[in-house]
Amino acid sequence: MKQLLLFLTTLLFLPTFAQVKSVAFTGTTITTDQLGYYYEISNTTINKYATDGKLEYSFSNNMLGIISNVDVSNPQKILVYFKEFTKILILDNTLSPSSEVIDLTTLELYETTLVCRSYNDGTWYYDPIRFELIRKNQELITTNSSGNLSNLLAENIQPNYLIEYNNMLYLNDPKNGILVFDSYGSYLKTIPLYELSSFQVKDKFIIYSNLNGEVETYDFFTLKKTKYQPKKYNSTVSVRVENNLIYIVDKNKQLFIDKIEY
Repeated sequence: MKQLLLFLTTLLFLPTFAQVKSVAFTGTTITTDQLGYYYEISNTTINKYATDGKLEYSFSNNMLGIISNVDVSNPQKILVYFKEFTKILILDNTLSPSSEVIDLTTLELYETTLVCRSYNDGTWYYDPIRFELIRKNQELITTNSSGNLSNLLAENIQPNYLIEYNNMLYLNDPKNGILVFDSYGSYLKTIPLYELSSFQVKDKFIIYSNLNGEVETYDFFTLKKTKYQPKKYNSTVSVRVENNLIYIVDKNKQLFIDKIEY
């Protein structure tokens, strides 16, 4: 925890970086795991790379439709969601399937649009018809739900991103902000960050690319937004931070991996 706080503090205030890697990015989205691997995700393919750019493993499946989301918060049990056919698949750390394909319609989840991993191998689902978050455990039994969020918040929410971090659930609505829930699905607050397509939660920070293509952080405690090196990173599409590395995908489809120098 102390190392993470030190890194994030340094990330915000130290301008000196040494570039580790710069490569063409051919995927549609990027994610990273806590071990520092990065994942290049395209329509039906996932490629897992080491920080030196070496391709470690690949996954491809043309039978399940387009990959909608990949959650690598547990790199040993990677969740892959196929929205078009409402199915999920679990992969191991070599991107090999470690489960049968799970058809969400058999779980009475007919209109699911967002899925993410939860604590103790559970999974959160968002049902846009009922405006409801639903959590199922590893036995696929419902343990928690939020109730109708549209009624609760008196808002017509249209979320586009869902992630759990440290037993807190973050549901992003570009218009209304980031809705925060506890591990039971109870609404806590809304963070006033708008027009985001994705973000990363690290310790006390939310890390994201703002509307101007700049890397920005939001501090939960001070409520302060801080732009990170806007002169250098001013055409950012995606940003991730793992250990002492920052991963930047820019508008020219170039991936930069920078390492902080202490």
